[in-house]
Amino acid sequence: METTLFLTAGAACALALAPAAWAVNGAQPGGHGAANASMGGAAIALPLDAEAAANNPAGLALVPSSVTAGAQLFHGHSSSGYVVPGNDLSNRNTSLGPEGGVNWHASSDWTLGLSMDIGGAGSDYRHPALPVSGADNAKASLAVIELLPTAAWRPRDDLALGLSLNLARESFEAKGVIVPAPVPGGLLALPAHGVQRANGVGVRAGVLWEAIPGLSFGANIKSRTHMGRLDGYEQDLLAYSGGHIDLPSEYGVGAAWRATPRLTLAADWLRINWGGLAMMQDPAGFRWRSQPVARLGAAWACTDDLTLRAGYSRNRRQITSDRATQNLLVPSINDQAFTFGTTWQATKASALNAGYEFDPRTTLNGTGPSAGTSLTSKVQMLFVSWQYRL
Repeated sequence: METTLFLTAGAACALALAPAAWAVNGAQPGGHGAANASMGGAAIALPLDAEAAANNPAGLALVPSSVTAGAQLFHGHSSSGYVVPGNDLSNRNTSLGPEGGVNWHASSDWTLGLSMDIGGAGSDYRHPALPVSGADNAKASLAVIELLPTAAWRPRDDLALGLSLNLARESFEAKGVIVPAPVPGGLLALPAHGVQRANGVGVRAGVLWEAIPGLSFGANIKSRTHMGRLDGYEQDLLAYSGGHIDLPSEYGVGAAWRATPRLTLAADWLRINWGGLAMMQDPAGFRWRSQPVARLGAAWACTDDLTLRAGYSRNRRQITSDRATQNLLVPSINDQAFTFGTTWQATKASALNAGYEFDPRTTLNGTGPSAGTSLTSKVQMLFVSWQYRL
């Protein structure tokens, strides 16, 4: 009960503390759980802590009864040459969000758990995007928290199946949005509607199979999470989707191989279906396309108490060059990440994980209707978590 209250309180804190955050995969972080995030996010076939349901619900069956408490710290810098020469905008933001989970082996076959996942995107340029009368400072933020009550079943030693509910809550704000006015060459500043929140429900499922000792394969699938309406935004910015920002469906496969007693390798392929969301189909809107993601990771147990981790993640950028202008407020253009981390087994029952992610500086130069606009972004992230075996 205390752990459940901790996760619920953490969900509220995540929405309060994350006014703007970037992620390498659109509005999603590169990895879930500090240990897996330090391996490029590779996790579908390699559950490492009680947050495993965010990667593959079946993974909780292979994690000992435990509690995990952690946090991700995002620091991003983006800039833009926006529409006209000399109109240079700059944005720096730092945000903190909690994550974690708890799982309990109710029997030899069944595991119950609750994992928490976060995500988001946004910017705060602290200046109007263009000199338009009545325009606010250009700012947007989307913070998402997902609580995943999970049941995992292990019908035999080499096979696990898992199912999770996806209980989501999002917080959204956008202001300083400038759109074409209904007069030739005119521009119009949209009204601000403040911070609005919505809830939604979806499902996740997964399977994990140990083909031979030391070699595992996994697969996961996540349904689209239908979110409630964000009041006010259905009148203008989100009119095409009726004021809804749904969370995308996704699916993926992964493999993990214990190459030696001290070396473990992991790889994932994931597809995030941004293009299937109504808000992304707006001809005048963000128009994110669906995104494949490849993740590679390695863990080296230097000693019985110390493990070093490293990884790499690469995706196909979800924003195309002809939509650079529309994505000023959500410049999530990073397409690769390098990660490093460590795990220290402090005692037999507890361990500390820490990691770092670097998304190199990248630039998207607008083409076609976005000619004259460029977006540049660089992101750094820190992960930390504490695990305690029950």
